[in-house]
Amino acid sequence: MPHRVPFKEGAYIIDQAYLVTPRNRSVPLTEGVLEVYKDPAGEKHVRGRAFVNNALMVALLEDEESLDLLMDLGPGFRYRLPHPILQAGKVFEPHTWSIVHFAPSQDLVPLTDPDYEKITAGLAVLRPGDGHGVDSHGD
Repeated sequence: MPHRVPFKEGAYIIDQAYLVTPRNRSVPLTEGVLEVYKDPAGEKHVRGRAFVNNALMVALLEDEESLDLLMDLGPGFRYRLPHPILQAGKVFEPHTWSIVHFAPSQDLVPLTDPDYEKITAGLAVLRPGDGHGVDSHGD
């Protein structure tokens, strides 16, 4: 399904990203890349990938099934991707990080820098060893 894509074709580094529940619980993503490409009909599409701690993502999804993706591509380029389509590994060892692939189910929602900062400041970020079903042994 085509969505409005506010970028030219190419790959964009994601400086910071979080999977976020409606209650502002979140899991950080690392080493993210957002890719804009054209399909054979010439329509632009977005997809991306990043690393996620699998056990933390499972802990996040235990209470809520609805997630948004917050992305910071640099000042002036901050977005919320409502209800992304996610594909991730099925390894749940507490210290395993694997690639999660994402694609939009809706248009990217631009955020102002102050709005992004306000949202991220209010996140309850799950981290290994903080009592969310992931221990910190072996770090």
